[in-house]
Amino acid sequence: MLIDSHCHLVHKNYEIPLEQILSEARENDVNKFITIGTSIKENVIAMQTAEKIRDVYCSIGIYPHEDKKITIKELRNSLKENLKRSSKIVAIGECGIDISNWENGRKIEDQIELFEMQIDLAKENNLPIIIHNRNGDKEVLKLLEKHSSFDLRGVIHCFDSTWEFAQKVLNLGFYVSFSNLITYPRKDDVLEVVKNIPMNRFLVETDAPYLPPQSLRGKKNYPKYVRIVTEKVAQVKQKTFEEVSKASYENTCKLFSIL
Repeated sequence: MLIDSHCHLVHKNYEIPLEQILSEARENDVNKFITIGTSIKENVIAMQTAEKIRDVYCSIGIYPHEDKKITIKELRNSLKENLKRSSKIVAIGECGIDISNWENGRKIEDQIELFEMQIDLAKENNLPIIIHNRNGDKEVLKLLEKHSSFDLRGVIHCFDSTWEFAQKVLNLGFYVSFSNLITYPRKDDVLEVVKNIPMNRFLVETDAPYLPPQSLRGKKNYPKYVRIVTEKVAQVKQKTFEEVSKASYENTCKLFSIL
């Protein structure tokens, strides 16, 4: 049995309806899903989807460059209100640091303020946090270390950094999540993390509809392809598919308190 620990189930980029997406995933033994909120609008969609479908859970959060015109206070209030509305919310996020050429994106100091607001919200509500990290190892680590004494927990999603960085976040009690990035060429740093990480500290995900496996580059990604991620992890770690799928399933359920 598999869980897609990070996907966007309702998205305009999909070419097939949600019912078919879930059906095809289940045919590939993917039986649970966490659909991710990244903005005020997507948070509502994620909650509605999770409330309608038994084996779908959700997170709510504000991505580093989303809802830029809304104040941090207003964003916090929106997240707090949403937490009262759904019992299927299992995490805060996707939030974090994105240092890229995002057009009209938030400045780094504003990203840090937004990220820290969501860290505080996760602590207040005893929820794990789902972290987006693009070229922000230094900034992410600094904030996690700052809040490490508060029993903060969570995952670095779509991990794309080094074993050195991975060890630091693991030492802070965090998990890392592998996506189809590990099937791409020139990903030796991430493959080193896959090889070395303990079996009880990783998750698997698709980030669908983004990041399809290497064999399907240029096409849409779907939750069913979390099987491909799992197969690659098993290959790199020299474990069986069953061992890796069992470990990732149990790790995900433990982190997000999913029964």
